[in-house]
Amino acid sequence: MNLTAADIARIAEGKLQGDGALRISGAAPLEKAGPADLTFLTEPAMLVAGAGSKAGCLLAPVGSDVLFKDFAGAVVFTKNPKYAFMLALRLIEKEARPLPPPGIHPSSSVAPSAQLGKDIYIGPFAVIEEGASISEGAVIEAQCYVGRNARIGRGARLYPGVKIMDGCEIGMSSILHAGVTIGSDGFGYISPRGTHEKIPQLGKVIVQDNVEIGANTTIDRAALETTLIGGGTKIDNLVHIAHNVKIGKFCLILAQAAIAGSTVIGDNTIIAGQAGISDHLTIGENTVVMGKTGVIANLGPNQIVFGHTARPRLLAMKIEALLGKLPEMNRTINKMKKRLGI
Repeated sequence: MNLTAADIARIAEGKLQGDGALRISGAAPLEKAGPADLTFLTEPAMLVAGAGSKAGCLLAPVGSDVLFKDFAGAVVFTKNPKYAFMLALRLIEKEARPLPPPGIHPSSSVAPSAQLGKDIYIGPFAVIEEGASISEGAVIEAQCYVGRNARIGRGARLYPGVKIMDGCEIGMSSILHAGVTIGSDGFGYISPRGTHEKIPQLGKVIVQDNVEIGANTTIDRAALETTLIGGGTKIDNLVHIAHNVKIGKFCLILAQAAIAGSTVIGDNTIIAGQAGISDHLTIGENTVVMGKTGVIANLGPNQIVFGHTARPRLLAMKIEALLGKLPEMNRTINKMKKRLGI
């Protein structure tokens, strides 16, 4: 990172206090930041600690000027310090973890009929099968697999070990982290003769633009049509999404959640960690399914649910509170029964 305080003020669209020529070479948490570091604070409770920080440049909320009038370093007052800090971190990331330069590693295997766009990167031991399409600026890292007739959108990034199976599509600027598998067969069987016989899974997965998928997540292809991940959705590590699922735009799905087949998730929904969603359900937009919640029935929009069996959050919390009183209640009931001779 090689920015000045004035550069940071421009990024943050904020007001600079202090030396605009001050060089900032790193970023750190508020309590650990040193004279060459950028840091930020947002909560009112952090303001006093921020005033004593040793950071070289501090991003602070608009309206806190008085508290920082004697701050030794530079201060940038901005409407959203956390967002401004994120923008600066993006620049740091480009320097610390640059994209590989365009090129095709000699150890990779690229089928003759594959279509390759400009300025792409294909890393060591990657495999690009017949009819696959890699669009301009895409990055396919080491040991990735792109199946027959699969499509990788412009500027998409596949980290090492990602598998895109036949016919599946990855949208523009999407990011798939190490070990992701897109298009594995859905879990479909029938048992007409007492044994489990596989139902062929002939559909595909479409991941729309600007989706990010965490490490070792698996998304199954549809049986006949499409498993769909809506644009702007972010999926954490170790998530399983089954066949025929439709997930809306701008959803958040956290680690170890599982969504069973043919369920439809509305836009802007949050599925928290270790939640389980049963099959053939509909969950309305803007709904929050809290951690470890089991959903076995349809949910309308704009709800917050919690519990082993999903209930409205406040009701679920009351039930949880009562559970701790069950031993005492049981003793009281037994005493009453004894007195009544029951």
